[in-house]
Amino acid sequence: MNKSPKTAFSLLIPAVIFVAVGAAIFAFQNFSNKRVLSGFAGYVYSKPIFGQNRFEGILIGPSSTGWAWRKEVSKVSITPDTTVEEFDARNGGAILGKDKLPISCKASLVYRLDPSRVKEFMEDYGGIAQSSGRNDDEVADEIMLFAYKNFIQQPFRTAVRAELSQYNALDASGSLQKISDNVYTQLSKRLDGTPFIVDSVAVGETNPPQAIIESVVRKVQTTQENERKETELQIARKDIAIQRARGEAEGAMKMEIARQEVNANLARGEAEAKVIVMRGKAQAEAALEAARAEAEGLALKEKAMGPNMLRAKAFENMLNNAKVYLPSGKDAEGNMSVLGILNLDKEPAK
Repeated sequence: MNKSPKTAFSLLIPAVIFVAVGAAIFAFQNFSNKRVLSGFAGYVYSKPIFGQNRFEGILIGPSSTGWAWRKEVSKVSITPDTTVEEFDARNGGAILGKDKLPISCKASLVYRLDPSRVKEFMEDYGGIAQSSGRNDDEVADEIMLFAYKNFIQQPFRTAVRAELSQYNALDASGSLQKISDNVYTQLSKRLDGTPFIVDSVAVGETNPPQAIIESVVRKVQTTQENERKETELQIARKDIAIQRARGEAEGAMKMEIARQEVNANLARGEAEAKVIVMRGKAQAEAALEAARAEAEGLALKEKAMGPNMLRAKAFENMLNNAKVYLPSGKDAEGNMSVLGILNLDKEPAK
């Protein structure tokens, strides 16, 4: 029995609806608008139902693909990332210095992916393989961690070791800025031509083994103690020198005073001797002059008195005595007279 057109149409409607719903679902699943946030880059590629994927372009966030047919985006971070490498003697990772002593330190690196070379990184450095078809933000961080471990970590650690090995364990801490700059230069050269950019390197405080530190501390303490004792010794020497100089100055002063006193006494003695000599000379000259005068007087008297001179002298001597004894007698004429006794009453013969 033939079906009526109405019945056939009623049967066709569900089929059309089913096809339409299926087409809508298929279109919804294959049309999408992929977004790339700020700080990320997106590797855009088409994913046909049949055939191989094809690269479409790079999106630098914030951006989106717009509604497109079967397009996918693998995201990767292009913001600077910081990582820290530890070189520790406890786990055997210490660096041997120039003096063969182990050096422990931490070194930090800031690096990023060159936005202009995202395609190269994704295709030649394993970025797409690491995305595994996912396009979430967590995968972007995982891709950068993969890139660091496979392309950056070992060159970075090698550069740090090579630079620190040129310093003694106790000297490295005084040249950290120079060490960091040299590591930056070495790593930048090593990564030249790759999609990675080195922004900065910082080598942290270097530490020699604890035993070496304790030995240095003891040495410093001993040195400080020796310096303290040397300072005390120098002070004592200065005090002794001051006392000695003071004693020498006092001794010199006393010697100078004694010398001046001796010179004064000598000068006084010489002056007194000169006075005595002059006085003796004057007295001698006076005595000589008196004797000369007396001699001249006697000569004159003798000349004047003649033989009676001696009698007169004896008479004079008698006059100088305290008591005068006059002899009694007569002169030539028979009169009592002293002159007669002394025979002075006569003129001397001419």
